[in-house]
Amino acid sequence: MKIGKSIKEIRTSKNLSKEFVASELKISTNQYEAIENDLGEITLGQLEILGTIFSCSPIFILQFKETSGSIYNHFQNSEGNKGININVQGLDQKEIRTAFKELYREELKRIPKLEKLLRENNIEFNF
Repeated sequence: MKIGKSIKEIRTSKNLSKEFVASELKISTNQYEAIENDLGEITLGQLEILGTIFSCSPIFILQFKETSGSIYNHFQNSEGNKGININVQGLDQKEIRTAFKELYREELKRIPKLEKLLRENNIEFNF
């Protein structure tokens, strides 16, 4: 796949308009369309800006393969990917902890019920 097609695939998968990406690159929409159609040149600087816009690395864009229906989990951080990045979209850590605690409490309630069912049906179990 040529880089222009890769850029277009990534852009459309992120629901970004050509106009928005062109404005972020500080070029005209026509210039941007030429890049997507592999008729225009792209600079390394523009490739880095695209990585920022698309939340991926320039390497990801260069190595992108058409993957209809696939999900990518790709991130880049300032520590050379040696740090820890945790990103849960739409939820903060407090909400996650609260939900986990509720789930844990519900599971604890299920254990006695399961033990009772096993006993009532004379099913041996060893925990």
